[in-house]
Amino acid sequence: MRPDSTGLGRPHRAARTLFASACLVAVALLAVASPAGAQQGDAQAGKAVYEKKCALCHGEKGDGKGPAADLLDPRPRDFTTGIYKIRTTLNKAPTDRDLFDVITRGMPGTFMPAWDILPEKDRWNLVADLKTFAPDKFKETPKKQELPKEVASSPESIKRGKEMYEAIECNKCHGAEGRADGPSRAELKDEWGHPIRPANLTKRWNFRGGGGRAEIAMRLATGVLGTPMPSFVDSVEKPEDLWHLANYIASLGPEAPNYATLLSAQAAKGDIPNDPDAEFWRRIAPQNIPLVGQVTIDPRNFNPSIDMVVLRAAWNDKEIAFHVVWDDPTQSAVDAARKALPDAVSLQFPRKVAEGAERPYFLMGGDADAVYLLRWETGKGATEATANGPTRITPLAGSEATGTAVYANGQYRLVLKRPLASKGPDRPTFQPAVFLPIAFQAWDGGAGETGTKMSLTSWYYLRLEEPQSNRRFVVPPVVAILTLAAMLLVVRVANKRA
Repeated sequence: MRPDSTGLGRPHRAARTLFASACLVAVALLAVASPAGAQQGDAQAGKAVYEKKCALCHGEKGDGKGPAADLLDPRPRDFTTGIYKIRTTLNKAPTDRDLFDVITRGMPGTFMPAWDILPEKDRWNLVADLKTFAPDKFKETPKKQELPKEVASSPESIKRGKEMYEAIECNKCHGAEGRADGPSRAELKDEWGHPIRPANLTKRWNFRGGGGRAEIAMRLATGVLGTPMPSFVDSVEKPEDLWHLANYIASLGPEAPNYATLLSAQAAKGDIPNDPDAEFWRRIAPQNIPLVGQVTIDPRNFNPSIDMVVLRAAWNDKEIAFHVVWDDPTQSAVDAARKALPDAVSLQFPRKVAEGAERPYFLMGGDADAVYLLRWETGKGATEATANGPTRITPLAGSEATGTAVYANGQYRLVLKRPLASKGPDRPTFQPAVFLPIAFQAWDGGAGETGTKMSLTSWYYLRLEEPQSNRRFVVPPVVAILTLAAMLLVVRVANKRA
């Protein structure tokens, strides 16, 4: 007989059910006590992880003075102060979840990577260890920063946000169009007296703490501790203006850069305009290309100013043109005495296109494999050169390259042109339907970049797209008409036979 066949087992089953329900309630209560699923970490276990993964930059004592600290800009966080930039709290103490999220996501635009490769348990242990560097700062209970009722993004909201952006003087630091070129830029310093750059608001993928609308609104509400960025809760006219401002900032650029892999040049009929602001260029899809600092040879560039160029390209039967856009918060005006360093950009190609996958060394070639450089810089304009390395650059005489540049609101827009056909053996010839290696270099003179201290890419491939034939517009309608005529003829013949 089964235990419950006489009813004797039913109380036991009820007890088990009641016990299971109690466990669920206890788990739920623990979840409430630990906001957003926070877990209690082990500081001693976290110390071992810290020494292995974090001490190189942040130092063994957590004071931000690790062996690599002097190479980094911005400098590593000094944990002994208990000051954390990214938080979701009304007071200065971040929640454990705030610290965990920074460890997990990293700090875009800095040398702090995302540590999501670490087991979750190790990350919670790190949170516990970080708090030991400034225990007094964590005695205060974090108080959640509440946001006003969310306002959906709309043209009206964005317009209002722009008005607030100017009214509370965000433009003084971040610039009129958000490209970090405001007039106060040079004066900005962090809590420890180090120069600090305002964020480029057009590059949301670099926002620390996230680039979503809610995350932007939270940064506006809490401010960024240790920096000149204050809380704007009391600065806006109405609480909902925080959302209008967040919506405007989100409208300044995409949340992700959508980097290109294969580059293309569009075939054009007629002349290609020299004006970088011509409507012609706006009709061509932009191709975003990331740049990194040159760290292979001295002087290295650990803190590059230019991290992306946007390319549009076109060609006709006579010439090829490159429309290049990049953000630079300061325009370098080079005088006759060359007291200032120039801003510059360079497009690099193999001097001779080899068969197969062989390409010259990406850092301006080598002894055996030279590269061709199509370059523009302030004070000089467009030039051509060959290079067998970054210190062995030979200008080419009789340059046929031309360049027209416009600088406004923290951004250069440039049109570089060159004849399609090669003028000699030191210059490549551009041919349609051929995959041509291309690389990029850029220099921000205002940031002290010159020579090998630059931003760059490795090799990409550029393809000149072939002109599209009008047959693709003519053939389908003709085929459709002939098909319809044939069907009508078949129907007519069938009717006659019937």
